[in-house]
Amino acid sequence: MYTFNDLLGLNPLKPRIVHNPLLIFAGISAFTSLAGGLAAKNSSDRAAAAAKAVGEKNAQIIERDLTILENTRKITNANLLLDEKRARYRFSGTQGTVVAGFAGAGIDIAQGTPMRVLRQNAREFEYDVKVAEFNNAVTNMKITDAQEGVRLSAEMSRMEGGYQAAAMRSQGTASLISGIGSAARFGYEAFS
Repeated sequence: MYTFNDLLGLNPLKPRIVHNPLLIFAGISAFTSLAGGLAAKNSSDRAAAAAKAVGEKNAQIIERDLTILENTRKITNANLLLDEKRARYRFSGTQGTVVAGFAGAGIDIAQGTPMRVLRQNAREFEYDVKVAEFNNAVTNMKITDAQEGVRLSAEMSRMEGGYQAAAMRSQGTASLISGIGSAARFGYEAFS
């Protein structure tokens, strides 16, 4: 085994291996350039993995909104059904009150004005039900649109993480190439 002193020829018992001590320093410089390039590459690779992980985690957080929006849709639809049942119950009561009013006044409810009033009430009730269903459909469309926006935001987060990761890996590769170039330059200068 040789020591640094052996390489420089300072040990009289062992032959001198390197005749020019500057070659040793050129070799050390080349080695440190390579090591620095490798370290920069490894560091960039770790940073790239972290950037990708952050992008994925952000996307998962964003996607939680999908569940919230879907629950909102279910609640909205359930409220529509409940409101319609209550409105039908109230409508039945109103119609019964109208019938009782006309009958109490001694008016035949099978024809004429009482029937027109009952039909008009029924048309207005059905119109109100259709308006509520339309409004519910609009709300559902808004929820669907919001869900698509959330999906796109999550996808963008993943893409941004991927782009940052790619940029960091590229930066690390450039550092490695620079380190190899510096090592080659030291070697060329030392041996030419």
